[in-house]
Order: sequence, then structure tokens, then C-alpha cells
Amino acid sequence: MEKQTEITTKEITFINDIDFRNILYDRLNEIDRVFTVNANYSTIFLSISTIEGIFKHVAEIFKEDIINSTNYLTTRKGKPFDKIPINELYTLLRDIEILPEIEGLEKIYKLFKDYRNFIHPQEQKKKAWAIDLGQAQMALGLLNSTLSFLSKNIFIGKDTYQKVAGSPDYDKDNVLHLKLDRTRLHSFLTTKSTVAESFSLSFDLELPAQSIFNFVFNFKNDGNFKMLRLDNRRNPKTPNCLLYCTQRYVWDTIMNFKDREPPSKTIFPVNIEIGKSKKLFRFIVDGKEYQLVDNQGKTSDLFAEFKPGLKVGFFNENRTVKLHNIESK
Repeated sequence: MEKQTEITTKEITFINDIDFRNILYDRLNEIDRVFTVNANYSTIFLSISTIEGIFKHVAEIFKEDIINSTNYLTTRKGKPFDKIPINELYTLLRDIEILPEIEGLEKIYKLFKDYRNFIHPQEQKKKAWAIDLGQAQMALGLLNSTLSFLSKNIFIGKDTYQKVAGSPDYDKDNVLHLKLDRTRLHSFLTTKSTVAESFSLSFDLELPAQSIFNFVFNFKNDGNFKMLRLDNRRNPKTPNCLLYCTQRYVWDTIMNFKDREPPSKTIFPVNIEIGKSKKLFRFIVDGKEYQLVDNQGKTSDLFAEFKPGLKVGFFNENRTVKLHNIESK
């Protein structure tokens, strides 16, 4: 049996359009095949056009931010948005911090924009540039490095989340799937930006029996954060609670919630509000604000646990958990 060698990175869950994602999978598999038979022209054309398509998809998500950016206003104003070349797309996405700032990288994208145009033989004749294995390897490397960086992200509306662990997936129906994975953190992601003054998040939580959902805050790294847990194992020993992670995969209970079990509904709304100036931290589940209580049953202020300037996020345990209709302010 012939063994297919995988040449390209296939982690493209940052693309939430399933039809477009499948088209990209087909192209990536095609690149795997043509590269292994030294089809250098095909490798370059497919690699660079795939990057262009991905850039255009991501740019459309952040179209408003791009159009209002200084670089766009000085170089692209009045020109069709869907005609932005690959090197300028890199610069514009870099300016809004979707892509990394690497000195000279826009020149590499520009170079391969020219190579990509060699699909027209007359364009290649004008440049008189050779195409061989070296250029094909460079184009393939540019594609893989682009995918590797973008694959660390999930775009939910205009918000960028970063993967900490696992393979969370945001689909075309605006559902975030927190899947089971090989680590105890399973599917873990955080906001790219930190919470300085205020944060507001709402979603409908699908929490199956025996599953656990954790809302993370004060996130420094995967071994230093606090989290609010909704625990659907419905065991007296595993109540809803506030926990503190002091090292990877180890966390201690600080305090329990007065409501020791989540709602029995299959799906229910969750609202989270944080405000530094108002000293506000509200965790509202199915319309009810959850209160922390100490061992004597005295209510404790949740805001006292919050530290500004750090990230928030979420992860699952035991079973897949889904977040529907995520909205933030």
C-alpha cells in the first residue's frame, strides 16, 4: 500500500467556514502530492494562492479594523478591498496584530506574489527567473509557517482567542466545541488581550451529564490561574466552586458556590461581568448570580479574587462541552 507523506500543516480550525476549510484541506493534500514528485511550479502556485485565500478570509473578519488602520488609509483607500495583494495583506494583518511582526517578511510575501503570477508564462518571461526545488521549498515553508502561526488562534466574531491546549473548534454555526484531548486541560483557550478595566461575556452553555466547564481568569500561564467551575458530575464531593491552579494540572479549591450544582437543563445562559472601577465580578448562570460561601456559609466577594491586566478563558473536563452564541463587549 502506498503511504502518503504529509508535507503541509493541516491544523486550520481557525477557519470556521466548513466549506472553505474543506477546500483548503483538498489543496493542502494536493500540495503534499505534487511536492513529493518535484512538481515545483505546482507547489509554488498552490502554496501561495492558498496563503492568499487564507489572508483574504481572515481580513474579511477584521475588515472594519483594517479599513480604519493608518496603513490602509495611506496605501489602499479608494481601492477594492478584495484586490489587496498578498504582501499588503500581510502588512495590514500585522498592523492589527493578527500576524507576527517579523522584519522583512513582507518582502518575502511580495517576492512570492511575483512567483505566483508566473502561472502566466509571459510574466515569467518578463522576470527571467528560474523555478526549481529551492523556490518550491521556500514557498512551502512560507505556507507552513503562516499556518503554524494562525493555527494558534480561534476567531470568535472580532475577538481573537489563543489555544493553550487541545483542539477547540469554532464552527460556521457559531458554536465553540471544547473537545476532549490527551491532556487534563483538554480544550483550553484564552483571550489574546488582557482584562484591564472591564469585560463582559455571554453565551449559552451546553453542559452534558458528567462534564465540567471552567471559566478561567487571572491567567498568567497554564500553571498559574484561577477558575470558576460548573461541575455536572452531581456528586456532593464535586460542587461548583472557585479553584486556584498553582502548577500544571494541579488546582486547589478556594471556596464553593452556594449553588452547588449547575442547572439541570441541557443548555442554559451564562453571563460574566467584570468591572475594575466598580469592583464588580458577576457570574450569572441561568439568570441567577452565583455567590461564593465560606465554611461558615458567609458570602464572599468574588471581585476580591480578580487581578487586572491578565487574561481570561475557559476549558472543559471529562466530556465535550459546547458554547453557543458567544458575545463579548
